[in-house]
Amino acid sequence: MKDYGLTEEQRLIRDSVHDLAHDKFGPHAATADKQYQAPVHNLKPLAEMGYTGLFMPEQYGGAGLGVMENVLVVEQIARYCANTAILYSCTDGATPRAILALGSEAQKHTYLPAIVRGELLTAWSMSEANAGSDVGNVQTRAVREGDDFVINGSKLWCTGAQVSDLFLVWVRLTNDTGMKGMGAVLVHRDTPGFTIGKHLDLLGLRGTGMAELVFENCRIPASNLLLEAGRMRELLGVLDADRITGNPPVCLGVAQAAFENIVRHVKDRQQFGKPLADNQGLQWKLADMAMDIEAARALLYRAAQRVDEGNPSIVDTSITKAFVNQMAVRVTNEAMQLAGACGLSEDYPYERYFRDVRGMSIGYGTVEIHKSSIAREVLSGRYTH
Repeated sequence: MKDYGLTEEQRLIRDSVHDLAHDKFGPHAATADKQYQAPVHNLKPLAEMGYTGLFMPEQYGGAGLGVMENVLVVEQIARYCANTAILYSCTDGATPRAILALGSEAQKHTYLPAIVRGELLTAWSMSEANAGSDVGNVQTRAVREGDDFVINGSKLWCTGAQVSDLFLVWVRLTNDTGMKGMGAVLVHRDTPGFTIGKHLDLLGLRGTGMAELVFENCRIPASNLLLEAGRMRELLGVLDADRITGNPPVCLGVAQAAFENIVRHVKDRQQFGKPLADNQGLQWKLADMAMDIEAARALLYRAAQRVDEGNPSIVDTSITKAFVNQMAVRVTNEAMQLAGACGLSEDYPYERYFRDVRGMSIGYGTVEIHKSSIAREVLSGRYTH
């Protein structure tokens, strides 16, 4: 694999995760997809190698590494099993990052070491029927009653719900409209009044344990309040970081896998007495795919490095997320086309690659939402080269 200016430690992390994913995750990826089974067992070897909770400070048992290392790990996992890459966010995604950045000392010491060990899986619960891109329209309520909060409402599209132990739930704490009245609480899986619904059957990423959540007079201790009303912008800041580490590297890894597989296919398959790869028109398609992937990787690695240098940017996040999403759809769709009938068969990985990346243009903020964010920065004069 190429150097890309990575440090020796970063290359070691990348290569070791690549080998693990190739040997252990890849052979069972299609089964997880077909059977709608979350391959949560794949997190155990990652934890044993010290790659869960990678960004956590050493005081909580982590390695104290940066966003760049996180991106490298997710990318390599996704090359062989996108479902595992998504589940990895149960230990290195938005919820652990939010607890580290915004949680109380008691919450940090209670949860973070267990997350690092891969023993406590977490989920991020934000979306509702009328609160997707419009995050300020969350209706699930948490009402203070003495030393408790009582929660009523429901959530949709909760990734990892069926395997997670702890849920970060966006709730409305006051009658103030929009983000001003919202806060966040932590809910344990076995809390009375909390129900995890049926698995949501989606186009792709069928092994992520995605489900709906229902709260019916769900009572939690007041100490489980993560963020009081009026501070939700801070939580959105955590989500911005996760939009770099969680979504784009999955798309990049899957696109890379689709590209490598289709290159082998067109070199091996004979049509009209010669390999498909001898056709110039097809060669141009492969060239476009290679250009797309390299451009996406450059954007993603640059965005990750800037965060680690203390210079995060809304534009970096949105440009990276939107471009990598669209790149992955283009590349996987083209690979499926070049594979012909094989591209449509579940006996080959091409249709799964396409299905797994297609929804990523919707999750973590739609491409259109991110384009609007980019345009605001451009028109305000804040976008600079």
